Parts: sequence; C-alpha cells; structure tokens
Amino acid sequence: SLSTIVQVHPIQLTREEDSREAFYASLRVHPWMGCLFDSVPGAYFFVKDREGRFMDASESFAKIMGEVTVNELLGKTDFDYAPDFLAEAFVADDRRVMDGGSPIYNRIELVPFADGGLNWLCTSKVPLSNHEGRIIGLAGVTRVIQDSDKLYGDHPEMSRIVEFVKHHFRKKISVADMAAYAGISLSSQERLFKRIFGLSPLMYLRRTRLYAACRLLRETTIRIGLVAAQCGFSDQGKLSRAFRDELNITPMKYRRRYGGEVGRRSDARENRIAFPTISS
Repeated sequence: SLSTIVQVHPIQLTREEDSREAFYASLRVHPWMGCLFDSVPGAYFFVKDREGRFMDASESFAKIMGEVTVNELLGKTDFDYAPDFLAEAFVADDRRVMDGGSPIYNRIELVPFADGGLNWLCTSKVPLSNHEGRIIGLAGVTRVIQDSDKLYGDHPEMSRIVEFVKHHFRKKISVADMAAYAGISLSSQERLFKRIFGLSPLMYLRRTRLYAACRLLRETTIRIGLVAAQCGFSDQGKLSRAFRDELNITPMKYRRRYGGEVGRRSDARENRIAFPTISS
C-alpha cells in the first residue's frame, strides 16, 4: 500500500510535523501517487517489497512492462520482465537502497520496454519504512531520457543512435552503421558510449538483440534458429554465444527455465526437428 510511504519515527515532532503525520495517517488507502504519475508523460512510478515484488505502480509503468493493468503486475519481479543481466543489476540497486537505507537519485539505467527495445531511463529509488522504522520496501520514480536532457544536451547524436538501434536492431546493422547514421566517427562513438553509458556501442547493440531474443524464447514457440534471425543475430551460433557470455546459459535452457508451458512445448518441437520420425 502506498500508505507505507509515510514514515513515522520515534522522535519528538514539532506541531507542524505532528499535523502532517496525522493528516497522512487519516488518508484512505488509495493509489493517488500512481494516478499523479499517470498524468506526467514519460514518467513512471513503482513500489516494491523487501523481496523485490511489485506492490504498486502507476498504470503507465504497468503498460511499459507489457501488462494491461497494475493488478497483473503485482507480485511479480524484475526477473519476470527482463533478462538476467538486467534484472540482476536492478536487484543489486534495490538491495543497496533497502539494506543500507540510502536513496539512489538519477541513476541512468538501460530498461526493457514491452515493444522489445531498450530505453535509457533516469531512475530514483528511496527506502520505505513502517511505523516501527523498519525498512519494508522501496518506492521508485523513473522517466525516459529526452533529447532535451543534459545527458544528450551536449551530444544529441547519442539520441539519434539510440533511436536508430531501437528501430533497426532486427536488421543486419553494425556499429559503423550506427556511427554513420549519427554523422560521427567510430572512435567518437566509442568514446561517447563509454563515457555516457559505461559500455561499448557493440555491447549496447548486442544487449538490445539479446533482450528481444529472451522475450521471444519466453513467450513463443519459435525455433531458436528463427529467434536468432528475427533478433538480428547472423546465425544461431552467435545467439548461443551471446547467451553464454551474458547469461551463462544456453538459449534452450533459458527457454526451459523461464518459458513455462511455452518452453516445454517448444522443447518438444525442437526435439522433433532434431530427431525426425522415420517411417518404415
């Protein structure tokens, strides 16, 4: 409940502070914070418990995660929506906030959206305490980084590259194509990506494709070879290598572990293809 946002500490309150605490304590439980953020374009709100499960969110946040309503989001974690290499980074930040009690402000994160692309978001997270002062979760606010943001202010070419990758990663594009689209040299592109995002242009492109592949493996029965082709990998071997390097798992094992019934059906299909029935 969003009422947990109010922190009551065992300290002497001033008259004004006491009035504020009494006011919030009297409020009917209602997702008012989420409603407010739904009115702000490009901004999203979420709440998690100590186990990393989503306890509340704005409708807009639920939609970028691929859900129709907030209720469908509740109880799920980052691992239900993002490949391990991204979810583990989100969880590590969550643990720092909840274990140390220290907020995180304006962290630049690479976040998957329901459309299969990766977007750069600016995220802040604060710990939530109960009436005894014990941290029981966190609240977060995240927003899409716009061209007008300082991140892109001095280097608008980075915004063009991000959009280019988002719309063309399924095709046979290279880091040279990315640089050419933005009108900068390969060396300049490399330096900018390392300084602004902390990773190389090649890794950014690879992770965009990898996330799209993870989504197809979890949600469809498409053969792994076709998954590779649809996500921009030149062949199935390149896809498998990316999975081993980033997730320490093969695409087939990933599908079995995270695909549920979809994974079992596709597994049987792959086996039929690998070992066709021979008629006598």
